[in-house]
Formats: sequence, structure tokens, C-alpha cells
Amino acid sequence: MFKKSLLLLLVIVGGSVTGAASAQQLKIGYFDNREVLENLPSLQKESQKLQAEFEPKEKEMNDLATELRKLQEDIQKNQGTVYTAEQVQAKSLEYQSKRQQLELKKGDYDRLRQARNNQTLAKIQSQVQEEVAKIAKEENYDLILHTGVFIASSKVDITQKILQRMASK
Repeated sequence: MFKKSLLLLLVIVGGSVTGAASAQQLKIGYFDNREVLENLPSLQKESQKLQAEFEPKEKEMNDLATELRKLQEDIQKNQGTVYTAEQVQAKSLEYQSKRQQLELKKGDYDRLRQARNNQTLAKIQSQVQEEVAKIAKEENYDLILHTGVFIASSKVDITQKILQRMASK
């Protein structure tokens, strides 16, 4: 990715240097995509919404995990004293069943949470790309690069401009 960006930049810059004397200077911009995403208020709001959406499921799984721990402690504590061998076997089967149930729920939860996180991130990244495209058009940028650039001076860094414009929406 970096090599392709650098090669493209060198080709463009090289072409402009060898071009006619009347050729215009290239206007190049750069932004740090990670910094934009980390500091974007809309992404923080969406993250809070997701947290609220998944809170009941997390509580359900935590409650089930607590129930499992108590059942295991009960089996260990009363095995051979209060419980007969049949009762221990029945409690052990109950424990195994609930443990499998928890594992299935956790797997479903993790997949759903990851899918929702990906949807949210894709939506926000699309908005960032749209904003970058608007800036490029409005300010006549010839090239805008993002994260992965080796060195970029503050003259070409438009990260804060993107954050300001997106925060105002």
C-alpha cells in the first residue's frame, strides 16, 4: 500500500517536473484516518448506542456465567456428602448443558456485535470519504493520501480540517 502510494506520488511529481514550464504545481493533502476515526464525535455516539444496545445481552451472559459458577461450587461442595452419586451426575449434566448454552450465546453475541461494529464503522468511513472528496473538490486538491504515508508536513495535513467539518454536522 505504502509502496503503491509512494510510486504514484513519484510518478505524478516526476511528470509535473518534466512537464512544460507553464504546468501548475500539484496540490497534495494528507490525513490520518485513524486519528479522524478516534476523534470523530459521531463515531463515539454510535459506539455508545451499540454499547446500550448490547448491554442486556451482556448482562444475560454474565448472569448465566454466575449461575454456572454457583452450580459448580455447589457440586464440589456437596459431592459425596449431601448429594448421592445420581444427584451429582444430574447436577453435572445440568452444568454441562448450561455451559454449552453459554458458549453458544457468547458465540452468537460476538458475531452479532462484530457485524454491528463493522456496519457502523463502514457507515462512518463512508462519511469520511465523502467529506474528503468534498474538500478535494472545493479546494482543488490533485492528490489526497491517508494513513500509511511515511512523512507528511503540517502544510499538507488536512486531518483537523476533516474533523472540524465532520463535527459541525
